[in-house]
Amino acid sequence: MSISSEPTYATREGLPSDIPEIVRVTNLAYAVEAFCIKGPRTDQGDVADRMPTGTFLVVEDRRNPSRILGLVYLSLSPDRGYLGTLAVDPDLQGSGLSRILVDAVEARCREACVRFLDLTVVNLRKELFPFYRKLGFAPTGVISFPLPSKLILPCHLVQMTKALVPDEAL
Repeated sequence: MSISSEPTYATREGLPSDIPEIVRVTNLAYAVEAFCIKGPRTDQGDVADRMPTGTFLVVEDRRNPSRILGLVYLSLSPDRGYLGTLAVDPDLQGSGLSRILVDAVEARCREACVRFLDLTVVNLRKELFPFYRKLGFAPTGVISFPLPSKLILPCHLVQMTKALVPDEAL
């Protein structure tokens, strides 16, 4: 018996038919924030509203294409990309899917000649800062949490940025 080295997943753009799975995986992945933020992270209306303004990249299970394993949201402006809603099914966290998704976002940004990639992190999620630093992001500022009525604990968002071009091109 031979074992295939072919990955059991594929990365592609999310479709409107993926909205229920995008919501499911996002809410599972962000359940860890229940100590500081009330309620689900997203819903079908929120995801549908964001589809026209950006792209959800999803990792699907090739054996079961209707099952999304992870996702990330990307929006582009002339000089900057924004990476949001990076979510991986909790059973698969630590498997490298987040890195695959971030690499896919960076590739799209470079194709679009974007010089910077931005993201935000809830300041109370201390475990995320080393992960993003390892990927080349650095804190650049703070902003208020956009939905204060959802807060259980006081918190804010930390803005992080990564240059996607060499220093001499900045």
